[in-house]
Amino acid sequence: MNLKLMNLRKTYFFLFCAAFCFFTGCSSLSSLKNEPFVELDESSYIPEKIEWKKINSFSEYFLFENKKVPLRYHLVKVELSSRNLKISAYPSKRNELEKGISAAGFAKKSGSFVSINTAPFKGRFFSKRKIVGIYKIQGQVFSEKNGRYSALGFKTEKDGSLKAFIANQNELNSIEEFDYIFGGFFKILKNNEEIEFLYSSRNSRTAAGISSDGKTLFLLVVEGERIFLSKGLSYGECAKILKFAGSADGLEFDGGSSSSLFVNGKNMLLYRNFTKCAAFFGFCDSGK
Repeated sequence: MNLKLMNLRKTYFFLFCAAFCFFTGCSSLSSLKNEPFVELDESSYIPEKIEWKKINSFSEYFLFENKKVPLRYHLVKVELSSRNLKISAYPSKRNELEKGISAAGFAKKSGSFVSINTAPFKGRFFSKRKIVGIYKIQGQVFSEKNGRYSALGFKTEKDGSLKAFIANQNELNSIEEFDYIFGGFFKILKNNEEIEFLYSSRNSRTAAGISSDGKTLFLLVVEGERIFLSKGLSYGECAKILKFAGSADGLEFDGGSSSSLFVNGKNMLLYRNFTKCAAFFGFCDSGK
């Protein structure tokens, strides 16, 4: 083959890979350096104090930025005690299963004042999005348990308020008591103790934590798709943030290019997420 043509093809291939990583949020570029993983110093990502800003009567928001790391993450605190708090979810109907939806699409469709992506899934590009693990909405089970992973569940109390639980999916012996169950990946925090993992990496993250009484929910979304703006965090670092915020238990949802956060219909990340994910949930004010 002509040497000039071969070099031209290599150039086109390199440009294609670079463009693909840019538009799909390829965060694996950092792993190409083959550097050993080192946990960040806690002072670089744990603030002295969380300065919460009110979203509404149910929830508050906090943005953390450290340009030296660099690092950027978001925390949302949701009080579950109000009877006017309503959970919105996708899919919520059988005919929505495996179709997938973007974060912006769900935020608009649901009218949620806060929304995040949840369950891991199989499928990319134009293929179907199949939820991996338990997924239950308003009493309907859409996807069965996966014993490897954990889940966030909600049940309605006698006074009409919500209570949250985090457990491994194989520990959910009876799921009838839960109105909603959103499967995730692994537990990272249990009874105020951080769970250790043999392997660590830094990436975009979507995580959730709950207070010891199950009446306060914490949502954590870490940016990591543009590593020159924010390099992402490990499971262990996410656990420390959730614990500092007030969580006793915590888990990871689907991360990487799936991670998203919308507040009052606005994308809170520095970049737009085009990924169509299999599942989302959020909260609405039913009193409006």
